[in-house]
Amino acid sequence: MTLSPFVFSNNPRYRIARHVLFWTAWILYYTIFQTLSWPPKYSFGHRFFESLMEEGFSVPLDMAFCYSIIYFLVPRYLQKGRYVTMVLLWLFFSVLFVAGSRFYSMHIVPAIRGLNNMPTQVHSMSFIWDFFWLFSQINMEGCIAASIKIGKMWFIKQQDLELIKREKQKIEPNLEEGKMQPVFLLHALDRVEELSVQRPLLVAGMVKRIKSLLLYVIYDNNQPSVGLGKELKLLEEYVELEKTGAADNLKVNVRITGNSVGERIAPFIILPLVENGFRQLSQHELASKVLDLEIRVADGSLHMRLGWSKPVDTSTLANGGSVSLQHIGKRLELLYPQSHELKVVITSEQFIIDLRIDLHRAIN
Repeated sequence: MTLSPFVFSNNPRYRIARHVLFWTAWILYYTIFQTLSWPPKYSFGHRFFESLMEEGFSVPLDMAFCYSIIYFLVPRYLQKGRYVTMVLLWLFFSVLFVAGSRFYSMHIVPAIRGLNNMPTQVHSMSFIWDFFWLFSQINMEGCIAASIKIGKMWFIKQQDLELIKREKQKIEPNLEEGKMQPVFLLHALDRVEELSVQRPLLVAGMVKRIKSLLLYVIYDNNQPSVGLGKELKLLEEYVELEKTGAADNLKVNVRITGNSVGERIAPFIILPLVENGFRQLSQHELASKVLDLEIRVADGSLHMRLGWSKPVDTSTLANGGSVSLQHIGKRLELLYPQSHELKVVITSEQFIIDLRIDLHRAIN
């Protein structure tokens, strides 16, 4: 299905046009509604012009509230599952708007009406009823704006999920034939599909990261080496993807130091190790889960230390995790013979993977 650029494009020309159309329709709606509420002793043109001025000057307040919802609360809180914080901030913004609207109606509207020779009395209701009327009005506006935003996000998400499913079907046969090793991506795709049913609002923020990983698999998989900086950037994207929608008891610490400019590394060395850590961690029942990742790049060498929590009574890697490590170990033997060191350390509370690679001694 082709997405209409006027509705979905982020091109400034389309975005400005649709926002202008929305607010123009909004002003006209309230202008006509208020025009009809004036006594018929005033001419229609007189009433319309007065109402248009009042609504036009009040629109910046409406815009400030609606845009704070769709560009601040929705991406920062709703998409990340922080619902309580979002509701509290929504209520706070609503009260601010009510205060601003009351100031506008008490001090600005009488001045506008005086210029147009119209009655200047504004408030006929008590403060309490006036407060609840303004509160309900702004939240109706906010809900409309949020509904449009979330509706667009949902539609785009459905299109992206269909694309992801198609690309996943292309990847799986190659994986079975041994042509590539992006197991981490398949797990990420499965997780996005699962969350699209359980917590669909979170998926919109995950799709962009999935696309980056997908392009990496498609175009960089068959290259003998990739820029280390790009690999580390995608690693950070993948970590953020895993953290999205994760349980509250998961804590992830990532520290990347050193200068990666000009350095190269074989693809699918670091990412699968980190994915294996997240997968192993998800299979344990722990009150508190911690994954620590530290990477240092210096003098043409890379040192990676990855550790994650485990139950005290667990002594081996669970559910085939050791098989994944063996596979990565074989690749390292082929690509970095005599120039790498891979250690697995199991303590009472942690699995630790320690990897050192001399980046300048790889097979081209």
